[in-house]
Amino acid sequence: MEPDTTNTGMRDDATALVDRLVASSVVTLDDTGSDLTLTESFRSNWRQRIEHLRGRDRTEFLGLLLDTDPDVLVVDEDEDESTVTVTNESTTIGTWPSDGALIADVAAFITLGEHVPGWDDLSGAERDELTARLRVFLEVCPVCDGSVQVTVQSVDGHDRPTVTCEACESILLE
Repeated sequence: MEPDTTNTGMRDDATALVDRLVASSVVTLDDTGSDLTLTESFRSNWRQRIEHLRGRDRTEFLGLLLDTDPDVLVVDEDEDESTVTVTNESTTIGTWPSDGALIADVAAFITLGEHVPGWDDLSGAERDELTARLRVFLEVCPVCDGSVQVTVQSVDGHDRPTVTCEACESILLE
């Protein structure tokens, strides 16, 4: 990737994230050389973790991930199932567009920790950004194994992907 040539002189954050994922053998260029795809090793490891986490008590694996007593964590799903919010007592830890997105992120977080050198040295915001960006690469729904559909909308001049399960209609990325 080329350095950012804007007047800041700093590398674009998105480019730096992609560079880190490429250097860590998480993503690679596809056969056409024009788009990114997950490496087979990372895809397989991530998928195994998703399958392992599916159907389990979410507070249990979140407690391990956050090094927190799972009994103090609360997972609240909106009535219309449009968001899943995790709190620790009265503090919001995170919000996801669906249970499938939460499962995908937890599995990705664990898998990235094994693939990305210096993972523990990254800030929470950097780890969260790397984790969430991987949802665009989902091929099947983490909840029901249904096919996913990726749509792209232009918002304020930027392409924004949305990933939705065609079977259970879970929003995995928006």
